[in-house]
Amino acid sequence: METRNPTAPRARLRDFDRGRLFRTSAFRLALIYATLFSTLSAATLGFIYWSTRDQIESQVDARLRLETDYLINLYKSGALPELLEAIQRRNQIDTYGRFYFLANNEAADTTETDEDAPIRVKSTRSHTTRNMGDVADLPPGSPRAFNPVRVAETQLPNGLKLTIGHEISDEKALLDHTFALVVGATLLTLFFSLIGGVWIGSSVLRRIDSVSRTATEIMSGDLSQRLSVTARDDEFDEIATKLNQMLNRIEDLMKSMQQVTNNVAHDLRSPLTRLRTKLEVTLLEERDAENYRAVMGEAIDDADSLIQTFNAMLSIARLEAGIDSTEWSQANIGNLVEELAELYQAVAEEDQMIVETDIQDYPSYFCNRHLIGQAVTNLLDNAIKYTPAPGAVCVRIEGNDDAFTISVADNGPGIPPAERERVFERFVRLENERNSAGNGLGLSLVKAVAQIHKAEIELDDNKPGLVIKMHFTKQKHA
Repeated sequence: METRNPTAPRARLRDFDRGRLFRTSAFRLALIYATLFSTLSAATLGFIYWSTRDQIESQVDARLRLETDYLINLYKSGALPELLEAIQRRNQIDTYGRFYFLANNEAADTTETDEDAPIRVKSTRSHTTRNMGDVADLPPGSPRAFNPVRVAETQLPNGLKLTIGHEISDEKALLDHTFALVVGATLLTLFFSLIGGVWIGSSVLRRIDSVSRTATEIMSGDLSQRLSVTARDDEFDEIATKLNQMLNRIEDLMKSMQQVTNNVAHDLRSPLTRLRTKLEVTLLEERDAENYRAVMGEAIDDADSLIQTFNAMLSIARLEAGIDSTEWSQANIGNLVEELAELYQAVAEEDQMIVETDIQDYPSYFCNRHLIGQAVTNLLDNAIKYTPAPGAVCVRIEGNDDAFTISVADNGPGIPPAERERVFERFVRLENERNSAGNGLGLSLVKAVAQIHKAEIELDDNKPGLVIKMHFTKQKHA
Protein backbone atom coordinates (compact mmCIF):
# COMPACT_ATOMS: atom_id res chain seq x y z
CA MET A 1 0.00 0.00 0.00
CA GLU A 2 1.42 3.37 -1.02
CA THR A 3 1.92 5.88 1.77
CA ARG A 4 1.66 9.60 1.16
CA ASN A 5 3.73 12.20 2.91
CA PRO A 6 1.47 15.11 3.87
CA THR A 7 4.44 17.47 4.18
CA ALA A 8 5.61 16.87 0.60
CA PRO A 9 3.20 19.35 -1.07
CA ARG A 10 4.16 22.04 1.41
CA ALA A 11 7.84 21.32 0.84
CA ARG A 12 7.34 21.60 -2.91
CA LEU A 13 5.46 24.86 -2.38
CA ARG A 14 8.30 26.25 -0.30
CA ASP A 15 10.82 25.20 -2.97
CA PHE A 16 8.63 26.83 -5.62
CA ASP A 17 8.35 30.05 -3.64
CA ARG A 18 12.10 30.04 -3.01
CA GLY A 19 12.71 29.58 -6.71
CA ARG A 20 10.37 32.47 -7.48
CA LEU A 21 12.16 34.60 -4.92
CA PHE A 22 15.54 34.00 -6.51
CA ARG A 23 14.11 34.92 -9.93
CA THR A 24 12.65 38.24 -8.81
CA SER A 25 14.24 41.43 -10.06
CA ALA A 26 14.24 42.82 -6.52
CA PHE A 27 16.36 39.92 -5.26
CA ARG A 28 18.75 40.19 -8.20
CA LEU A 29 19.15 43.92 -7.68
CA ALA A 30 19.65 43.36 -3.96
CA LEU A 31 22.28 40.69 -4.74
CA ILE A 32 24.11 43.03 -7.11
CA TYR A 33 23.91 45.80 -4.54
CA ALA A 34 25.19 43.46 -1.80
CA THR A 35 28.14 42.41 -3.98
CA LEU A 36 29.04 45.97 -4.90
CA PHE A 37 28.63 47.21 -1.34
CA SER A 38 30.67 44.33 0.07
CA THR A 39 33.40 44.94 -2.50
CA LEU A 40 33.45 48.63 -1.68
CA SER A 41 33.51 47.88 2.05
CA ALA A 42 36.33 45.35 1.60
CA ALA A 43 38.32 47.86 -0.47
CA THR A 44 37.78 50.60 2.12
CA LEU A 45 38.69 48.39 5.08
CA GLY A 46 41.65 46.95 3.14
CA PHE A 47 42.89 50.46 2.48
CA ILE A 48 42.60 51.21 6.19
CA TYR A 49 44.52 48.00 6.99
CA TRP A 50 47.35 48.71 4.54
CA SER A 51 47.53 52.33 5.68
CA THR A 52 47.80 51.19 9.30
CA ARG A 53 50.51 48.70 8.38
CA ASP A 54 52.49 51.31 6.46
CA GLN A 55 52.13 53.77 9.32
CA ILE A 56 53.43 51.23 11.87
CA GLU A 57 56.37 50.30 9.66
CA SER A 58 57.16 53.98 9.06
CA GLN A 59 57.21 54.69 12.80
CA VAL A 60 59.47 51.68 13.52
CA ASP A 61 61.77 52.64 10.62
CA ALA A 62 62.00 56.19 11.93
CA ARG A 63 63.15 54.92 15.34
CA LEU A 64 65.66 52.61 13.65
CA ARG A 65 67.02 55.49 11.56
CA LEU A 66 67.55 57.62 14.65
CA GLU A 67 69.49 54.84 16.37
CA THR A 68 71.48 54.08 13.21
CA ASP A 69 72.40 57.73 12.68
CA TYR A 70 73.62 58.07 16.25
CA LEU A 71 75.83 54.98 16.01
CA ILE A 72 77.14 55.96 12.58
CA ASN A 73 78.13 59.35 13.96
CA LEU A 74 80.21 57.56 16.61
CA TYR A 75 81.82 55.49 13.85
CA LYS A 76 82.54 58.60 11.79
CA SER A 77 84.39 60.17 14.70
CA GLY A 78 86.85 57.25 14.57
CA ALA A 79 85.88 55.96 17.99
CA LEU A 80 85.32 52.34 17.09
CA PRO A 81 85.75 51.16 20.68
CA GLU A 82 83.15 53.64 21.78
CA LEU A 83 80.79 52.29 19.08
CA LEU A 84 81.27 48.76 20.32
CA GLU A 85 80.73 49.86 23.89
CA ALA A 86 77.53 51.71 22.94
CA ILE A 87 76.23 48.64 21.12
CA GLN A 88 77.03 46.39 24.10
CA ARG A 89 75.44 48.81 26.54
CA ARG A 90 72.26 49.05 24.45
CA ASN A 91 71.94 45.30 24.13
CA GLN A 92 72.11 45.04 27.92
CA ILE A 93 69.75 47.81 28.98
CA ASP A 94 67.32 48.14 26.01
CA THR A 95 63.79 47.33 27.10
CA TYR A 96 62.01 48.18 23.84
CA GLY A 97 62.71 44.87 22.08
CA ARG A 98 65.73 46.17 20.14
CA PHE A 99 69.06 44.42 19.48
CA TYR A 100 72.31 45.65 17.89
CA PHE A 101 75.05 43.87 15.86
CA LEU A 102 78.29 45.05 14.30
CA ALA A 103 79.85 42.31 12.22
CA ASN A 104 82.33 41.80 9.36
CA ASN A 105 80.83 41.39 5.93
CA GLU A 106 83.06 39.08 3.95
CA ALA A 107 81.55 40.13 0.65
CA ALA A 108 82.23 43.79 1.26
CA ASP A 109 85.21 45.77 0.09
CA THR A 110 87.90 45.51 2.79
CA THR A 111 90.51 47.85 1.25
CA GLU A 112 92.42 49.55 4.05
CA THR A 113 92.39 53.29 4.19
CA ASP A 114 94.79 55.78 5.63
CA GLU A 115 94.38 55.83 9.38
CA ASP A 116 94.90 59.59 9.48
CA ALA A 117 92.32 60.19 6.75
CA PRO A 118 88.78 61.02 7.84
CA ILE A 119 86.30 58.18 7.60
CA ARG A 120 83.68 58.76 4.95
CA VAL A 121 80.72 56.44 5.33
CA LYS A 122 79.06 55.56 2.06
CA SER A 123 76.32 53.61 3.73
CA THR A 124 73.61 51.66 2.03
CA ARG A 125 70.67 51.08 4.33
CA SER A 126 67.78 48.66 3.96
CA HIS A 127 64.70 47.97 6.08
CA THR A 128 63.16 44.52 6.13
CA THR A 129 61.01 42.38 8.36
CA ARG A 130 62.41 38.97 9.32
CA ASN A 131 62.21 36.36 12.05
CA MET A 132 64.39 36.89 15.08
CA GLY A 133 66.40 33.69 14.38
CA ASP A 134 67.34 34.87 10.88
CA VAL A 135 69.22 37.94 12.09
CA ALA A 136 70.24 37.12 15.68
CA ASP A 137 72.42 34.34 17.02
CA LEU A 138 69.66 32.48 18.81
CA PRO A 139 69.82 28.76 19.50
CA PRO A 140 67.51 26.66 17.30
CA GLY A 141 64.12 26.13 18.88
CA SER A 142 64.37 29.22 21.02
CA PRO A 143 60.94 30.68 21.88
CA ARG A 144 61.95 34.01 20.35
CA ALA A 145 63.46 32.50 17.21
CA PHE A 146 60.26 33.06 15.25
CA ASN A 147 59.34 36.44 16.64
CA PRO A 148 59.12 39.00 13.82
CA VAL A 149 61.56 41.89 13.87
CA ARG A 150 61.95 44.98 11.73
CA VAL A 151 65.62 45.19 10.73
CA ALA A 152 67.71 48.16 9.54
CA GLU A 153 70.98 47.03 7.96
CA THR A 154 73.66 49.58 7.12
CA GLN A 155 76.81 48.68 5.14
CA LEU A 156 79.88 50.43 6.54
CA PRO A 157 83.44 50.69 5.13
CA ASN A 158 86.15 48.22 6.05
CA GLY A 159 83.72 45.28 5.69
CA LEU A 160 81.58 46.21 8.64
CA LYS A 161 77.76 45.90 8.71
CA LEU A 162 75.65 47.55 11.38
CA THR A 163 72.40 45.72 12.12
CA ILE A 164 69.69 47.12 14.39
CA GLY A 165 66.48 45.18 14.97
CA HIS A 166 63.16 46.10 16.59
CA GLU A 167 60.82 43.36 17.69
CA ILE A 168 57.34 43.96 16.31
CA SER A 169 55.36 41.14 17.91
CA ASP A 170 52.85 43.56 19.41
CA GLU A 171 52.50 45.47 16.17
CA LYS A 172 52.06 42.24 14.21
CA ALA A 173 49.40 41.08 16.68
CA LEU A 174 47.61 44.39 16.20
CA LEU A 175 47.80 44.05 12.40
CA ASP A 176 46.59 40.46 12.53
CA HIS A 177 43.66 41.54 14.69
CA THR A 178 42.89 44.39 12.29
CA PHE A 179 43.03 42.01 9.32
CA ALA A 180 40.66 39.62 11.08
CA LEU A 181 38.29 42.52 11.72
CA VAL A 182 38.47 43.53 8.05
CA VAL A 183 37.65 40.02 6.85
CA GLY A 184 34.92 39.58 9.47
CA ALA A 185 33.34 42.94 8.67
CA THR A 186 33.37 42.14 4.95
CA LEU A 187 31.77 38.74 5.48
CA LEU A 188 29.16 40.20 7.86
CA THR A 189 28.38 42.94 5.35
CA LEU A 190 27.91 40.38 2.59
CA PHE A 191 25.82 38.13 4.84
CA PHE A 192 23.48 40.85 6.05
CA SER A 193 23.24 42.28 2.53
CA LEU A 194 22.07 38.88 1.30
CA ILE A 195 19.60 38.69 4.20
CA GLY A 196 18.36 42.14 3.23
CA GLY A 197 18.06 41.04 -0.40
CA VAL A 198 15.98 38.03 0.62
CA TRP A 199 13.78 40.22 2.80
CA ILE A 200 13.32 42.87 0.11
CA GLY A 201 12.60 40.22 -2.51
CA SER A 202 10.08 38.52 -0.23
CA SER A 203 8.35 41.83 0.51
CA VAL A 204 8.12 42.68 -3.18
CA LEU A 205 6.92 39.17 -3.97
CA ARG A 206 4.16 39.43 -1.36
CA ARG A 207 2.97 42.73 -2.81
CA ILE A 208 3.04 41.29 -6.33
CA ASP A 209 1.15 38.20 -5.19
CA SER A 210 -1.48 40.46 -3.62
CA VAL A 211 -1.85 42.35 -6.90
CA SER A 212 -1.98 39.07 -8.82
CA ARG A 213 -4.71 37.66 -6.57
CA THR A 214 -6.78 40.82 -6.86
CA ALA A 215 -6.34 40.87 -10.64
CA THR A 216 -7.43 37.21 -10.82
CA GLU A 217 -10.59 37.97 -8.84
CA ILE A 218 -11.34 40.97 -11.03
CA MET A 219 -10.85 38.91 -14.18
CA SER A 220 -13.26 36.33 -12.78
CA GLY A 221 -15.96 39.01 -12.72
CA ASP A 222 -15.75 40.58 -9.25
CA LEU A 223 -15.22 44.23 -10.18
CA SER A 224 -15.60 45.34 -6.56
CA GLN A 225 -12.12 44.06 -5.63
CA ARG A 226 -9.43 46.65 -5.01
CA LEU A 227 -5.69 46.58 -4.41
CA SER A 228 -4.60 46.90 -0.80
CA VAL A 229 -3.02 50.21 0.22
CA THR A 230 -0.80 50.32 3.31
CA ALA A 231 0.05 53.21 5.60
CA ARG A 232 3.65 53.33 4.32
CA ASP A 233 2.60 55.43 1.31
CA ASP A 234 5.45 54.05 -0.81
CA GLU A 235 5.64 53.64 -4.58
CA PHE A 236 3.57 50.43 -4.43
CA ASP A 237 0.82 52.28 -2.56
CA GLU A 238 0.95 55.08 -5.13
CA ILE A 239 0.56 52.59 -7.98
CA ALA A 240 -2.19 50.75 -6.06
CA THR A 241 -4.06 54.04 -5.52
CA LYS A 242 -3.87 54.90 -9.22
CA LEU A 243 -4.98 51.40 -10.21
CA ASN A 244 -7.87 51.56 -7.73
CA GLN A 245 -8.96 54.84 -9.27
CA MET A 246 -8.79 53.21 -12.69
CA LEU A 247 -10.81 50.24 -11.40
CA ASN A 248 -13.39 52.60 -9.93
CA ARG A 249 -13.69 54.27 -13.30
CA ILE A 250 -13.97 50.90 -15.08
CA GLU A 251 -16.63 49.74 -12.61
CA ASP A 252 -18.60 52.96 -13.12
CA LEU A 253 -18.37 52.53 -16.88
CA MET A 254 -19.49 48.90 -16.64
CA LYS A 255 -22.44 49.87 -14.45
CA SER A 256 -23.23 52.73 -16.79
CA MET A 257 -23.08 50.39 -19.78
CA GLN A 258 -25.34 47.91 -18.01
CA GLN A 259 -27.74 50.68 -17.14
CA VAL A 260 -27.65 52.02 -20.68
CA THR A 261 -28.31 48.55 -22.04
CA ASN A 262 -31.30 48.14 -19.75
CA ASN A 263 -32.58 51.62 -20.55
CA VAL A 264 -32.13 51.12 -24.28
CA ALA A 265 -34.03 47.86 -24.11
CA HIS A 266 -36.79 49.53 -22.12
CA ASP A 267 -37.05 52.94 -23.81
CA LEU A 268 -36.39 51.96 -27.40
CA ARG A 269 -38.54 48.87 -27.37
CA SER A 270 -41.72 50.95 -27.25
CA PRO A 271 -41.05 53.14 -30.30
CA LEU A 272 -39.76 50.15 -32.28
CA THR A 273 -42.82 48.12 -31.34
CA ARG A 274 -45.06 51.05 -32.18
CA LEU A 275 -43.34 51.48 -35.54
CA ARG A 276 -43.65 47.79 -36.38
CA THR A 277 -47.30 47.66 -35.28
CA LYS A 278 -48.14 50.72 -37.33
CA LEU A 279 -46.56 49.23 -40.44
CA GLU A 280 -48.15 45.82 -39.81
CA VAL A 281 -51.63 47.33 -39.39
CA THR A 282 -51.16 49.33 -42.57
CA LEU A 283 -50.46 46.12 -44.52
CA LEU A 284 -53.57 44.31 -43.25
CA GLU A 285 -55.90 46.00 -45.73
CA GLU A 286 -55.69 47.85 -48.98
CA ARG A 287 -55.28 51.63 -48.61
CA ASP A 288 -55.00 54.53 -50.95
CA ALA A 289 -51.69 56.13 -51.82
CA GLU A 290 -52.28 59.15 -49.60
CA ASN A 291 -52.84 56.91 -46.56
CA TYR A 292 -49.68 54.92 -47.32
CA ARG A 293 -47.77 58.18 -47.72
CA ALA A 294 -48.96 59.42 -44.31
CA VAL A 295 -47.99 56.15 -42.59
CA MET A 296 -44.58 56.22 -44.23
CA GLY A 297 -44.09 59.80 -43.05
CA GLU A 298 -44.92 58.80 -39.47
CA ALA A 299 -42.55 55.84 -39.75
CA ILE A 300 -39.79 58.17 -40.96
CA ASP A 301 -40.44 60.48 -38.00
CA ASP A 302 -40.16 57.54 -35.61
CA ALA A 303 -36.96 56.41 -37.33
CA ASP A 304 -35.56 59.96 -37.08
CA SER A 305 -36.35 59.94 -33.36
CA LEU A 306 -34.46 56.66 -32.97
CA ILE A 307 -31.51 58.00 -35.00
CA GLN A 308 -31.47 61.13 -32.84
CA THR A 309 -31.33 58.95 -29.71
CA PHE A 310 -28.43 56.90 -31.04
CA ASN A 311 -26.61 60.06 -32.18
CA ALA A 312 -26.96 61.48 -28.67
CA MET A 313 -25.59 58.24 -27.19
CA LEU A 314 -22.69 58.35 -29.64
CA SER A 315 -21.94 61.97 -28.74
CA ILE A 316 -21.86 61.13 -25.04
CA ALA A 317 -19.58 58.16 -25.69
CA ARG A 318 -17.23 60.33 -27.76
CA LEU A 319 -17.09 62.93 -25.00
CA GLU A 320 -16.37 60.37 -22.28
CA ALA A 321 -13.65 58.86 -24.48
CA GLY A 322 -12.13 62.31 -25.04
CA ILE A 323 -12.33 62.07 -28.84
CA ASP A 324 -13.60 65.65 -29.26
CA SER A 325 -11.22 67.15 -26.70
CA THR A 326 -8.69 68.22 -29.36
CA GLU A 327 -11.04 70.52 -31.33
CA TRP A 328 -10.62 73.40 -28.90
CA SER A 329 -10.00 77.10 -29.38
CA GLN A 330 -10.47 80.43 -27.64
CA ALA A 331 -14.15 81.43 -27.75
CA ASN A 332 -16.29 84.34 -26.54
CA ILE A 333 -18.88 82.68 -24.33
CA GLY A 334 -21.11 85.75 -24.07
CA ASN A 335 -21.55 86.06 -27.84
CA LEU A 336 -22.23 82.30 -28.13
CA VAL A 337 -24.94 82.34 -25.47
CA GLU A 338 -26.56 85.47 -26.99
CA GLU A 339 -26.77 83.79 -30.39
CA LEU A 340 -28.40 80.68 -28.93
CA ALA A 341 -30.86 82.74 -26.86
CA GLU A 342 -31.93 84.71 -29.96
CA LEU A 343 -32.35 81.45 -31.86
CA TYR A 344 -34.61 79.96 -29.18
CA GLN A 345 -36.57 83.19 -28.78
CA ALA A 346 -38.47 82.43 -32.00
CA VAL A 347 -39.23 78.88 -30.83
CA ALA A 348 -40.40 80.13 -27.42
CA GLU A 349 -42.78 82.69 -28.93
CA GLU A 350 -44.70 79.90 -30.67
CA ASP A 351 -45.30 78.33 -27.22
CA GLN A 352 -46.26 81.68 -25.67
CA MET A 353 -43.00 81.93 -23.73
CA ILE A 354 -40.18 84.42 -23.56
CA VAL A 355 -36.40 83.91 -23.36
CA GLU A 356 -34.55 86.58 -21.41
CA THR A 357 -30.80 87.14 -21.36
CA ASP A 358 -28.69 88.68 -18.60
CA ILE A 359 -25.13 88.83 -19.94
CA GLN A 360 -23.07 90.66 -17.31
CA ASP A 361 -19.72 89.82 -18.91
CA TYR A 362 -18.34 88.31 -22.11
CA PRO A 363 -15.61 85.95 -20.89
CA SER A 364 -13.08 84.49 -23.29
CA TYR A 365 -12.61 80.76 -22.64
CA PHE A 366 -10.45 78.03 -24.17
CA CYS A 367 -12.96 75.30 -24.96
CA ASN A 368 -14.76 73.27 -27.59
CA ARG A 369 -17.20 75.93 -28.77
CA HIS A 370 -19.51 73.42 -30.43
CA LEU A 371 -19.86 71.34 -27.26
CA ILE A 372 -20.50 74.37 -25.04
CA GLY A 373 -23.17 75.48 -27.50
CA GLN A 374 -24.72 72.00 -27.54
CA ALA A 375 -24.88 71.94 -23.73
CA VAL A 376 -26.56 75.38 -23.55
CA THR A 377 -28.93 74.31 -26.33
CA ASN A 378 -29.99 71.22 -24.35
CA LEU A 379 -30.59 73.32 -21.23
CA LEU A 380 -32.70 75.82 -23.18
CA ASP A 381 -34.60 73.04 -24.91
CA ASN A 382 -35.44 71.34 -21.60
CA ALA A 383 -36.44 74.63 -19.95
CA ILE A 384 -38.84 75.52 -22.79
CA LYS A 385 -40.15 71.96 -23.09
CA TYR A 386 -41.04 71.45 -19.41
CA THR A 387 -42.22 74.98 -18.57
CA PRO A 388 -45.97 75.44 -19.06
CA ALA A 389 -47.22 78.47 -21.00
CA PRO A 390 -47.12 81.31 -20.35
CA GLY A 391 -43.64 80.99 -18.91
CA ALA A 392 -40.23 82.57 -18.95
CA VAL A 393 -36.71 81.26 -19.35
CA CYS A 394 -33.67 83.34 -18.32
CA VAL A 395 -30.11 82.77 -19.48
CA ARG A 396 -27.44 84.48 -17.35
CA ILE A 397 -23.63 84.78 -17.47
CA GLU A 398 -21.69 86.02 -14.44
CA GLY A 399 -17.96 86.24 -13.80
CA ASN A 400 -14.83 86.98 -15.81
CA ASP A 401 -12.18 85.21 -17.90
CA ASP A 402 -10.79 83.35 -14.89
CA ALA A 403 -14.12 82.02 -13.57
CA PHE A 404 -17.66 82.41 -14.81
CA THR A 405 -21.09 80.77 -14.50
CA ILE A 406 -23.71 79.99 -17.16
CA SER A 407 -27.18 79.53 -15.66
CA VAL A 408 -30.51 78.67 -17.28
CA ALA A 409 -33.58 79.28 -15.09
CA ASP A 410 -37.28 78.61 -15.70
CA ASN A 411 -40.51 78.91 -13.72
CA GLY A 412 -41.77 75.42 -14.42
CA PRO A 413 -42.47 72.54 -12.00
CA GLY A 414 -38.77 72.00 -11.22
CA ILE A 415 -37.12 68.80 -10.08
CA PRO A 416 -37.44 67.38 -6.52
CA PRO A 417 -34.12 67.53 -4.58
CA ALA A 418 -34.04 63.72 -4.25
CA GLU A 419 -34.10 63.33 -8.06
CA ARG A 420 -31.54 65.99 -9.01
CA GLU A 421 -28.57 63.62 -9.15
CA ARG A 422 -30.48 60.87 -10.95
CA VAL A 423 -31.60 63.07 -13.86
CA PHE A 424 -28.03 63.14 -15.21
CA GLU A 425 -28.11 59.36 -15.82
CA ARG A 426 -28.86 58.16 -19.33
CA PHE A 427 -32.49 57.53 -20.32
CA VAL A 428 -33.70 58.69 -16.92
CA ARG A 429 -37.00 60.55 -17.17
CA LEU A 430 -39.21 61.55 -14.27
CA GLU A 431 -42.72 60.12 -14.07
CA ASN A 432 -44.40 63.41 -15.01
CA GLU A 433 -42.24 63.58 -18.15
CA ARG A 434 -42.91 60.11 -19.52
CA ASN A 435 -45.56 61.31 -21.96
CA SER A 436 -43.48 64.18 -23.37
CA ALA A 437 -41.12 63.94 -26.31
CA GLY A 438 -37.52 63.16 -25.60
CA ASN A 439 -35.12 60.35 -24.86
CA GLY A 440 -33.68 61.24 -21.45
CA LEU A 441 -30.19 61.95 -22.80
CA GLY A 442 -30.13 65.75 -22.77
CA LEU A 443 -28.78 66.27 -19.27
CA SER A 444 -26.43 63.31 -19.68
CA LEU A 445 -24.84 65.12 -22.59
CA VAL A 446 -24.64 68.34 -20.54
CA LYS A 447 -22.85 66.44 -17.75
CA ALA A 448 -20.39 64.90 -20.25
CA VAL A 449 -19.61 68.37 -21.69
CA ALA A 450 -19.06 69.73 -18.17
CA GLN A 451 -16.74 66.87 -17.26
CA ILE A 452 -14.57 67.30 -20.33
CA HIS A 453 -14.23 71.02 -19.50
CA LYS A 454 -13.70 70.29 -15.77
CA ALA A 455 -16.77 72.35 -14.92
CA GLU A 456 -19.22 71.83 -12.06
CA ILE A 457 -22.99 71.52 -12.47
CA GLU A 458 -25.41 72.74 -9.82
CA LEU A 459 -29.19 72.27 -9.72
CA ASP A 460 -31.13 74.66 -7.47
CA ASP A 461 -34.66 75.78 -6.75
CA ASN A 462 -35.76 78.89 -8.70
CA LYS A 463 -38.91 79.35 -6.56
CA PRO A 464 -40.76 78.37 -8.63
CA GLY A 465 -38.98 76.36 -11.23
CA LEU A 466 -35.46 75.09 -11.69
CA VAL A 467 -32.13 76.79 -12.28
CA ILE A 468 -29.17 74.85 -13.67
CA LYS A 469 -25.74 76.42 -13.24
CA MET A 470 -22.48 75.46 -14.95
CA HIS A 471 -19.38 76.83 -13.16
CA PHE A 472 -16.29 77.16 -15.36
CA THR A 473 -12.73 78.02 -14.32
CA LYS A 474 -9.76 78.96 -16.47
CA GLN A 475 -7.80 75.94 -17.72
CA LYS A 476 -4.13 75.64 -18.59
CA HIS A 477 -3.46 74.69 -22.19
CA ALA A 478 -0.53 74.45 -24.55
